[in-house]
Amino acid sequence: MKRSGILHATLNAELARLGHTDEVVVADCGLPIPPGPAVVDLAFTFGVPGFLQVVDGLLAELVVERAVVATELDDRNPACARALADRLPLIDRISHEDLKARTAGARLVVRTGEATPYANVLLRCGVPF
Repeated sequence: MKRSGILHATLNAELARLGHTDEVVVADCGLPIPPGPAVVDLAFTFGVPGFLQVVDGLLAELVVERAVVATELDDRNPACARALADRLPLIDRISHEDLKARTAGARLVVRTGEATPYANVLLRCGVPF
């Protein structure tokens, strides 16, 4: 049994397949997920697991060189925008429609139970060296 970190077997396997520049989307429970990326659906009930809980778990496992959020996040969910700014130094902003379109090219989508507006982030993988 693992000593710490992410315990979800499927999520662990998908994370192990990621390489430099691969993109991972951490999504709220309402983001439409297009065909293409692998999906690990963690949503249990509204709010469980929470978006930031999942982001924190992934950031403990992944090297992230930059992130992308919807421009709407700042006005519609300022607490989430501030929390992401505290965790991620390089955050680009694009429209929510563009973020949804870009999700199709992601390697992995992790769906959470988050039920607050625009709680989605695209993480671009970096390397540890």
